[in-house]
Amino acid sequence: MSLRWTDSLKTGIPEIDQQHKQLIDQMNLLYDAIKNDKGSEEIKNIMTFLQSYVNQHFGYEETCMHRYKCPVATENKEAHLQFINSLNEIKNEINTKGASISLAIKVNQNLLEWFINHIKKIDTQLKACIP
Repeated sequence: MSLRWTDSLKTGIPEIDQQHKQLIDQMNLLYDAIKNDKGSEEIKNIMTFLQSYVNQHFGYEETCMHRYKCPVATENKEAHLQFINSLNEIKNEINTKGASISLAIKVNQNLLEWFINHIKKIDTQLKACIP
């Protein structure tokens, strides 16, 4: 099941919100490509882009939290590491086993649902820290 951006996910920081939208779109593309077995080339291309964009976004967000002394900065960084580990596990499974329904479920639970919950619980706290 693909997840979509809603206003409830807004952090109030336009650049971060735009990056979150892009990440959700890419994770949905990955989910759909795996679920519909679009082929290893397409899946690997989405995964490559997603890994690069995740690193860029997480770095930007962590810098902002550090700069504005956000009280959840450490928790945010640790959560990002957890997400990156999940992303790497999914990449390894793609490379070793290929697309499957169980992998699509993992993408949905370990990436999409996790990311939505992370935005709501942690990322939205950044706005209050910006003077």
